[in-house]
Amino acid sequence: MNKNFGFQLGHPEIHLSGYHQESSAFFHMCWEYLGRALAAICLACFLPIFGMIWLWMKLFDPGPMFFKQQRPGYQGQQFTIYKIRTMQIGAEKKTALGTQNDAPEVTRLGMILRKLKIDEAPQLLNIVKGDMVIVGPRPIPIPLDAELRKGIPGFSMRYNVKPGLTSVGQICVNDNALGDALIKDWKLRFEGELHYIRNRSVHYDCIMVLMTTAYVIRKTFAR
Repeated sequence: MNKNFGFQLGHPEIHLSGYHQESSAFFHMCWEYLGRALAAICLACFLPIFGMIWLWMKLFDPGPMFFKQQRPGYQGQQFTIYKIRTMQIGAEKKTALGTQNDAPEVTRLGMILRKLKIDEAPQLLNIVKGDMVIVGPRPIPIPLDAELRKGIPGFSMRYNVKPGLTSVGQICVNDNALGDALIKDWKLRFEGELHYIRNRSVHYDCIMVLMTTAYVIRKTFAR
């Protein structure tokens, strides 16, 4: 069942109707449907990689390959997000506010998948379904969202747009900050999200996709 978590939308500093002329409702609808088509093609391309990951897990890491979790999306509506499981079964119960790539809960394969962001690839299905788009604020777990809304004024403004597969924070932050550094870390990410929300356009989306591609390539060949 969908829930909206009581978010207050419409921050006075964010004028979502003030985009460039290309940002009309019809144009953005067309752009979103094009994104869904591209996501479907990319999802098909990932099938061989999913097959290899499935085989590895069958041999060395018994348990489900995919991880599903309810997260708040557009206007706070709850939806099911899909990821490749990178942690031990049940680890999400004690890592609700995030975990770092070298945490003991993260599996050996999971470290590689998280480094290359491949664990997020199943969210292409979320894009095809319309829950997400290619570029937008990253969907986060409900407990983390509740914690950040308490510590960051206006944090719910990120739900004025659909969540995305990639964002500024996704490619500029190598690992999650925890504990006392959690709020400070997310304040920086939120500033990047607000910049995107205020200025989002096809041009901005294309730049983010190119930056994400460059990030993955650099991580792939990094020693």
